[in-house]
Amino acid sequence: MKITSLQEYGMRCLLQLAIGGMNHPQTTTSIAQKEGLSRDYVEKILFQLRKADVVKSVRGINGGYILNRNPEDISIGQALMALSEKPIRLNRIKNDLCKQFPGKKQECVHMNSCAIRMLWSMAMVQLYAVLNHLPLSFLIGPEEEVQRRLINVFEKNQTYKESKVEVLA
Repeated sequence: MKITSLQEYGMRCLLQLAIGGMNHPQTTTSIAQKEGLSRDYVEKILFQLRKADVVKSVRGINGGYILNRNPEDISIGQALMALSEKPIRLNRIKNDLCKQFPGKKQECVHMNSCAIRMLWSMAMVQLYAVLNHLPLSFLIGPEEEVQRRLINVFEKNQTYKESKVEVLA
C-alpha cells in the first residue's frame, strides 16, 4: 500500500486537532506552523476531511477547525480513506482498483479474470480490518507509548488474522 503525502500530512493535521481537543479550534496557520506545511496545503487537507465529515470548521474570532467526533470515535482506516486521492472501496475493489491500471486501454485486459486482483483484494481487506478498528486516539502521546499501545492491540486482538476475505467483485 502506498501512503501518499496527503495521507501522511492529513494524519498529522488530525493529530494536531485531536491533541487540541474538541473545545479549542485550531487555525490552518497554527497547524501549518506546527507541522512545517504551507497554510494552503493544510486548507486543502482540512477541506477534504470536512467533505468526509471527519472535521468541521468553527466560525468567528476564535474559530478554526476541530474534529467532528471524539478521537476515540474516528478510525484510522476512515481517516486514511477520507485522505485518499483515489479511494478504493472494499466492496468495489474490482471497479476502483482495476480502473487505476488499464494500461494503454480504457479498461484493464484482465477485468473478467484476474489473479492479481484477488491478491490486492485480500491485502486491502486485511489492512483495513486492522485500521478500521484502531481509533485515532491510539496515536496520541509519545512514540514509545503509542508503540506499546499498538503492540498490545496486535498481541491481544487477532481480528486482523481472523478476518474473512470475501470475493469482492
